Amino acid sequence: MPIIDPNVVYLVLIAALWLSVTAVYMPGTGIVELLAVGGMVGALLLLAGMPTNWIAVLALVVGVMGFLVMPLVDQRLALLSVAGLILQAVGSLTLYHDGMSVSLPLIVVTIGAALLYHRFALLRVLSMHRLQPAMIDDEPLIGAEGYVQKPLAPVGTVYVRGESWTARLEDSSEQDILPAGTPITVVEREGLTLFVEAVKQKRHASTGEA
Repeated sequence: MPIIDPNVVYLVLIAALWLSVTAVYMPGTGIVELLAVGGMVGALLLLAGMPTNWIAVLALVVGVMGFLVMPLVDQRLALLSVAGLILQAVGSLTLYHDGMSVSLPLIVVTIGAALLYHRFALLRVLSMHRLQPAMIDDEPLIGAEGYVQKPLAPVGTVYVRGESWTARLEDSSEQDILPAGTPITVVEREGLTLFVEAVKQKRHASTGEA
């Protein structure tokens, strides 16, 4: 009975997994994400009709996803993520049962391409994002106004410039809780945390000084 070429199914699976990694490193219009999801669904449906070793599929997924997780947790772990290539190789070699297998030259090419793509494309993109001058993100936020989404007591969530942010009251000694809906102004930023104060407090202070 004719079946789909196992090499083609393997390529669809690998391509979908690496598109998933690319979508995280380089978020964009959503097209890459849709292609990744479509590819994964298609590959899994095809594999379901073949003598598939699902443990090998899991090894492939874990191996490739290592490239996604490690550098995002800590870029110093980027080299450690290359160990995922071992799982990718093992999963590729044992993907099928009953005498069916993926072409060895194809496995070598895909693993080599994955290593080069990760090293010279994805890591460079990640580095560029992390090396962007802080002013690009910070300057528009300092002085920006928004409102409290989840009460600040003294930590909560605020909505500023179209995004939700974890926020802390600028005056660490302040005991008051800023309820949801309170207008706030951003006075400082540390990473993904904004330091804010209530707009009315800032204006009152300015009036008092005047």
